[in-house]
Formats: sequence, structure tokens, C-alpha cells
Amino acid sequence: MKEFAVKHPIIFEIVLIVVAFALAFAVSAACQILGSANSDFNISAARIMVALLLIAVFHSCFDWKRQFSGALIALPALLFVAWNIANHYLSHGAFAALSAEIVIFGIAPALFEEVLFRGIFIHNLKASGKSDMFALLVSAAIFGLIHLTNAMNGDLLNALVQAGYSTVVGLVFGAVYIKSEDLASLIVIHAAIDITNRVFMGATSSPTIAVAIFIALLVAEIAYSLLIVSRRPKKADNAD
Repeated sequence: MKEFAVKHPIIFEIVLIVVAFALAFAVSAACQILGSANSDFNISAARIMVALLLIAVFHSCFDWKRQFSGALIALPALLFVAWNIANHYLSHGAFAALSAEIVIFGIAPALFEEVLFRGIFIHNLKASGKSDMFALLVSAAIFGLIHLTNAMNGDLLNALVQAGYSTVVGLVFGAVYIKSEDLASLIVIHAAIDITNRVFMGATSSPTIAVAIFIALLVAEIAYSLLIVSRRPKKADNAD
């Protein structure tokens, strides 16, 4: 399996994504059968369990000594958190009190997605000999495309916006991971983004100023991610 993952990292990742989501769905369904009626909690618990299983199975993909080593270069990603709060006030959105459930709902996708899309996928892309930039762009593109599944809710436009936004998030997170191999900082920031998105909810329609700020944020984050990867020392490219 390890040899196939290195030789065919994209195919392996696609298969792994399908297996991981299917397994999470199965665990969630089992929780439902066992009597847990809260579907959101079941899904979150299932994703946490599957993420921990992935870490156990693919432990060699992670450099545990480097966790939180990239905290400083990951700081610009906190602008996504700031955006959630700013959009809430600019659009006069609703507010939800912080709760244990909301924290769990934020941690689950952060752990699940960072392990799957950054930790395992980028490691395999790099191990296969792909360049940093290739690893960055491909991992971000697939991360964004996965979010197109939200179109199954019937709102294609919203799914496209989410996919575009997720692609930019994937670029920033991917760049930080390529630079530092620090998954822990990304999990914390990813969870903060999802938690603040649930607490500081934006309204359905945002004012022009909010849209302008959002677009400027995306452009700045894209530029930042491309900059830190393109400026990565050449020696580090051959470190695998």
C-alpha cells in the first residue's frame, strides 16, 4: 500500500477519500442505530474516530517533532477567523452561544480533513518526487473539489462559492504544511475557523463592503501561499 501511495499519490488519495468518508458514514450510522439521535454529533464523532485511525495507519507520514513549529507562518490563516467575525457584524448575522457541541463540530472536520488532505496527501506527493508547487496546487484543487459535494443540498451557487473558498484555504494550509510539516497548528486554526463560522453566523446576503473585503482576503491569502512555497529553500525540496 505504501509503495502504491508513493507511485500513484493522486489515485491513492482519491481512493482514500472515498474510503474515509464511507467509513465515517458507516460509523455515524452505527451511532444512530445504537440510539444517538443527534446526527450532527454522530457525524462529528465518526470523523474524529476515522481521523485517529488514519493517523495510526499512516503514522509514518507525520513528523511529530515538528508540531507547532509552523505556528508563526500559519498566523495569516487566522484572517479567515477574523473574516467570520467581521462578516457577522457587517451583515448583521445571527449569533450562537459557544457550546461543547459547537467545539466538537469544529474540531471534527479540522482533524479529519487536515490528516487526510494535508498530512497524508502532501506527504505522498512529496515522496513521489513531485515539486512543492505541484503538491500545493493539486492538494488544494482536490480539497476544493470535494466541497462541490455540497451541491447535493440543491444550492449549486453556494457550493461553488464554498469550493472556491476551500481551494484558497487549501492553498494556505498546504503552503504552511509544505514549509513546516506542522499539522497541529493547522488543525487548531482550521477548528477555529469552523467554530467561529458557527458562532458568528453571517446573514444570507452580505453588503458590498463585506464582499470586497472577502475578495481582498482571498487574493492576499493566495499570494501569501504561493510566496512562501516559491521561496522555500532548494535543499528542502530534496529532503525526502
